[in-house]
Amino acid sequence: MERKMKKYREMPIVIASMGRQLVGIHHQTRGDQLLIMCHGFTGNKCENKRLFVDAARTFVQEGLNVIRFDFYGSGDSEGDFADSLVSTNIANLRDVIAWGLANGFAHIAVLGLSMGAATTILTVADQPVEAVVLWSTVPDMKQLFNSYVDQAIDKVAHIEFVEHDGWRLRTDFIRDAVQYDIYKAFAALTIPKLVVQGTADSSLFVDGFFHFRDIATPPADFMEIPEAGHTFQTSHHRWQVIRQTVLWLKRRPELFAVK
Repeated sequence: MERKMKKYREMPIVIASMGRQLVGIHHQTRGDQLLIMCHGFTGNKCENKRLFVDAARTFVQEGLNVIRFDFYGSGDSEGDFADSLVSTNIANLRDVIAWGLANGFAHIAVLGLSMGAATTILTVADQPVEAVVLWSTVPDMKQLFNSYVDQAIDKVAHIEFVEHDGWRLRTDFIRDAVQYDIYKAFAALTIPKLVVQGTADSSLFVDGFFHFRDIATPPADFMEIPEAGHTFQTSHHRWQVIRQTVLWLKRRPELFAVK
């Protein structure tokens, strides 16, 4: 008896960005809808406990093409993490969107986690992106990095590197990051938005979630995952955030023909 073929497959891809190679996985199915997934700070295209792998495989089974990729200096992509910048991440995401358009994807959405969500907000306003999904979004760069380094970031001008959780990072990254106003960029977004936040995350992120809700320009949907941490670490929370995201996408048939 002939085995029935799957309607999707996973293919490694390389995308050029700023003259460097970004490595990704394309979860490929039919159709011209594409979801691009952006990992968080110190993360990679798999994310914690393979959150992005599980999510991408679920989305593609529902009929949505997916790309999850490593930013410059992360995962398998070219470069050193210490040389990464938020500005570089923004350029990377622009180039991945351009890759999607060049490969025939007429309807593009972006999903970001944490710093990847902030990067999404800072990138998509002038891009042909029709919706965004934001998980555990970084709300304020200065507050974030003040919590990461031993000294306030405005007092480390004489320091070339800082270290966070074993990751060596140039202070240029921090100086570049704090120039961006994530709240302002978010308030200006008029495309459909889903914002998801675990209630057991740090106060910076939980408070930011409520501020995002206060300043959002419709259409926007907000969802709390009770007792979930920053990267939805438990199996229950991972599948909850994935299922709720699928349901939200299915309610937008004008954007995605998710089956």
